[in-house]
Amino acid sequence: MSKKILIADDDKEFVEILSERLTNIGYDTVAAHEGIRAIQLAHQEKPDLIILDWKMPAGLGSVVLKDLKNSPDTKRIPVIVLTGLDDKSLEITAKKLGAGAFFRKPYNTQEFLMAIKELLATKS
Repeated sequence: MSKKILIADDDKEFVEILSERLTNIGYDTVAAHEGIRAIQLAHQEKPDLIILDWKMPAGLGSVVLKDLKNSPDTKRIPVIVLTGLDDKSLEITAKKLGAGAFFRKPYNTQEFLMAIKELLATKS
């Protein structure tokens, strides 16, 4: 059974490209383009991993991450924060809130895919 990844990012074109890339290597993907929707989908779909943008409408990454990690239903789902923001303190904040990995756009594809693989392995 293939692993399901929730991609939460307000950049629809980016989500499409990333979703296609992940689907091509065997993952199922679902997408949310705003924070509140990401939380709803995480509860409905029970993804194996969440890729979370830090700056989205209707729910900043910090709020979404806090909510996910405070809910018994979603707290064990690994989260990779992926952002275009260039703020050095973001990584520290994201990790404190429970992110398993942190990447800035543009990201190294190999490192990113390796982080996905590693986090999925720790979940199962």
